[in-house]
Parts: sequence; C-alpha cells; structure tokens
Amino acid sequence: MEYTSGRKSALAALGLVLLPASMALPGWPRSGTIIQGDAIQFDQSTWEENLERPNATGSFPITGFDISKAFTSPPQTVDGWELAVNVTSSISDADTLNPGNATGQVYTGTSIYLRAPDDVIAALDPDTAADNTTWKICVTVMTGGPGEDDTSSADNGTCSSLSSQCISDFQDAYADQFAKLQDCYRQPSIPDSCGDSLSQANLTTQQYALDHLNGTEVFVTASGPHDGDDNTAYDNAVKTVWPVLVVWGWNTRADVSDGTKPTVQLTCARANHTGDGSDSSASMASRSHGPVTITFAIAVLAAVILF
Repeated sequence: MEYTSGRKSALAALGLVLLPASMALPGWPRSGTIIQGDAIQFDQSTWEENLERPNATGSFPITGFDISKAFTSPPQTVDGWELAVNVTSSISDADTLNPGNATGQVYTGTSIYLRAPDDVIAALDPDTAADNTTWKICVTVMTGGPGEDDTSSADNGTCSSLSSQCISDFQDAYADQFAKLQDCYRQPSIPDSCGDSLSQANLTTQQYALDHLNGTEVFVTASGPHDGDDNTAYDNAVKTVWPVLVVWGWNTRADVSDGTKPTVQLTCARANHTGDGSDSSASMASRSHGPVTITFAIAVLAAVILF
C-alpha cells in the first residue's frame, strides 16, 4: 500500500486511485509525506525517533535555490541543499500503533529527506512562509524502476542505469509539463529515449511543504515484520537505489514571463554509509551510531496545497 499525506485533495496521477483528502492516516496527520509499505503501522513521531538513529545513511548534494527570496528566472543557485537517506533496522513492533499485538518482531525503515541549507531555513518565517512564497517545489520518488539494486548507479548521485539521453529528456518532459500547468501532479509521458526502462516504475509525487525544510521526511517506507536476526530487509534497504526528481517551480504569486521553465534535477540516492565499524549487515551496525516493485497498490495522493 502507498499513501500520500496532505492537507487538500489533489488530482490523481496516472493509474492511481484518489481517495478523499479528509481521510486522515493514523499516525500521519496530513504531514505532506509520501508513505509506503508498513511505515503506515507507526505514528510520525515514533517513526522519526527511530530513523534519527540510523544504521546506514546517504547524503547527496543537489542543485537548490534561496527560496526565502522571490522566484526569479533564472534563479540563482545556493549551496547546501541535499537529498538524504536514512535506514534503521530493528524497529520494535512494540513501537507500532498497536503495541498490544507485538510479538517481538522488528521492522526495517527507510526515510528520504530534502534538506535546505541553514541560512535558507533561518531566513524563512515558518508562520508566514507558506502564505507568502512564490515557489512551488515538486518531489517525485520512483520505486520499482531500473537499476534499483545497482548500487553503483547511486554512489555519486547519478542514475547511471539510465542513459544520459533518457535522463535529459525525462527532466525536460517534467519541465515542459510544469511550465504549461504549474501543477505537481500531472505526470508527463515517458520519453521515447527511455524505451522500456521506466515502464514498470511507480512514480509518486508530492508538493514539497516548506515546513519540511529542516529535514522532515518527504518519503518513508518500511519492510514487513521480521525476526530480529533476519538481516534480509536491511541488506535490501541499503542496496536500494532511490531516483528522486525535484522540480523547482513557481506559483501564481510569482512574476514570470512566457516561456519560463523550472529547474528539474533527477538524483539517484541510497544509504551508502554504515555506522563506524560496521558493514552492510544489520547485525554489524550499531544503533548507537549515528522499494519495491508494487504489483498491486491503491495509492492515495492528497497534496499539501500551500496556495
């Protein structure tokens, strides 16, 4: 199962079923986070406590902008934006929303973050930013795509399992689509240059909420429950490559001219660093150190529409 938590309903993406936005997810009260797998079994605060003590992490610099200032074309880049991945093993089933059903098994969880530099966070007033911003940022996470287990395709942030032409055309397709509609949720057609490489991928989009700037997760997923000494889920999690597409667009308050296009970047990330003295096995990773091809899913898109 896959869900998107948000404050208002949005257009359904291709092939997805849109349920009423009033349907609050237990534990994830309209937070603007894409929720997959058994992450739905946890409330957000408990999830975050566990994922803040990861066994494996990854951090990849990306192109970003000073969104505390008005959108301009072309916008001026700023350093410090990053796409990050945390993986935590051995999350107790006693931490779920139904601890009375705990049997001593554990879950393995993954969170993806789009983090802003500190000076951008400091420059934004959290009480007024959503009402005043001229930016609209869209985050699309791909699961079940090509090279999902090809760890070499993500260790430098590039998506080497896709051709350079496919990546360029894919980014251009999203840029053109946003330029026409200024909408995060209407996905363009897959470019011909990508062939069948993206045909089986599941693309889920969420409008980026400004209160996520300090590191609130944009995407979460968890394995099913498993025995504590079974490292299969963890080993799979640290090998999983996450293609994430970020569209840096604008809203109706922005002053833009005809022909303006957003900046679009596809980055492939994974949790490629484990705790000190550990390797890729959960049994070797100390908690003190600090997806999945979907064959059947009903996805909910409930966007955080900030304006």
